[in-house]
Amino acid sequence: MRIDPNSQSPEAVQSNAVQDAKNSGSQKAEQDPNAAGAVDVQLSTSSGQVAALTQQAINAPAVRTDRVDALRQAINNGNYSVTNEQVAAAMYSDMAASGTKE
Repeated sequence: MRIDPNSQSPEAVQSNAVQDAKNSGSQKAEQDPNAAGAVDVQLSTSSGQVAALTQQAINAPAVRTDRVDALRQAINNGNYSVTNEQVAAAMYSDMAASGTKE
């Protein structure tokens, strides 16, 4: 491997690139005095959609009573059965959602 004593180190090259970017930014600010400290903000139309979906989520019932009643009736009638795989999948899903790693 041959080392060129005239080459710059990668750190110096990166430092030069950062300094060049800073200098070009300050030159732009000097050219346009209104550009210094100015922030360009653009709002999207999706914020209204997000607000509408948020309101729907707030208004949604916390418990799906129709499903709970159907399951309760199946249990009372002795018609509700689950496999070991279903129980294990539900337990894993619950642990994954809560962040438990035990």
